[in-house]
Amino acid sequence: GQFQVFEDGVLQDITYFSRQHQPIALTLLIDTSTSMEAKMRIAQEAAIGFARQLTPADVAAVVEFDSRPQILQTFTSDKALLESAIRKTAAGGSTSLYNAIYIGLRELQRVKATNADEVRRQAIVVLSDGEDTTSLLSYEEVLELAKRSETAVYSIGLRSRGDASAGGFREAEFVLRTLAQQTGGREFFVDEAKELPAIYQRIADELANQYSMGYISKNGRRDGAWRRIVVRVDRPEAIARTKQGYYGPGGSK
Repeated sequence: GQFQVFEDGVLQDITYFSRQHQPIALTLLIDTSTSMEAKMRIAQEAAIGFARQLTPADVAAVVEFDSRPQILQTFTSDKALLESAIRKTAAGGSTSLYNAIYIGLRELQRVKATNADEVRRQAIVVLSDGEDTTSLLSYEEVLELAKRSETAVYSIGLRSRGDASAGGFREAEFVLRTLAQQTGGREFFVDEAKELPAIYQRIADELANQYSMGYISKNGRRDGAWRRIVVRVDRPEAIARTKQGYYGPGGSK
């Protein structure tokens, strides 16, 4: 009763509501470009600590990206395998952030299609310390794919000293923030690698404590148009975050 869901400004009737934890399908994307070299050990330990908090029902994959993305571990619930994959990450090369996010989204689509009878919350946690420099895909292509997915993107931007005023990192910050906001995830920006464990902890806590709501849209048109979603909660100082919309059925897209 404390929640309201609006689609294109029209109040909807909530037909499903749950606080029950849903198992997670998660892709960990770790930037291993040359600029990460001095930060890799702390970044690895923070990611490992995060992976250890997954429940036995959750599955995760590990992808490193520098000049190109590489899947180090396919989806598994085996924490030892995830830890081993994270420890294999090594710095070297440029940054293909968009390609990495594309791979992460595609892998989650694949696991969903393979296990169509399972209901899993899908998420990507991406750690990067700089702008994309070598991706074949554009930001617009990746954002469009993210908006069409059921995946929440949690972005961690790790600044280096002097980055805050650099145009390159401002662009990276915009990309990471927009992807998170559009998909119902969250963005974090830190100045020191030692802050990473606390950030991963906040993401783990959030993934483990979420509400699920459903409604049947009052918009019966089959035009394939974008429909904006707003969720409001009647509680002082509380803000609800969710994906910002979805594409309706039908249409050419």
